[in-house]
Amino acid sequence: MSDSLYSIGDEVEFVRRGVITAVDQADPAWFGVGQRGSATVDAWFRTDDGSVRHTLVTAVQWPPLPGDIWTDGTGKDWFTHAAEDDGHGLALTSEFGARFEDKDGLKRADELYGPFRLKTPGKQRLEQESSQ
Repeated sequence: MSDSLYSIGDEVEFVRRGVITAVDQADPAWFGVGQRGSATVDAWFRTDDGSVRHTLVTAVQWPPLPGDIWTDGTGKDWFTHAAEDDGHGLALTSEFGARFEDKDGLKRADELYGPFRLKTPGKQRLEQESSQ
């Protein structure tokens, strides 16, 4: 048997990354965390518990679709649209003029300005959701 890494009374901080797998409908401050691809809850937390830090890493709706409006980590809006140069790619343009195109650009935008949250779904997203 090995020695304990911690002693009773030690103050520690645990960081856990997981996927939200449940939200208590009666009390939405309670959320369950589990593994990606699983509906199982491994642990429950509260969003209003000051001893628990929680940070959005990637919104479930990511990546953007044309017509979506996203909000960045500071609350600024970003509009998703077809890239102007060829009309086939995807571009994400902020209300302050920053612009990123295609998959690598979207990843870079998320690194610099994220995490992004979907503010308003575009027509394409709404059509996809209604067909599921």
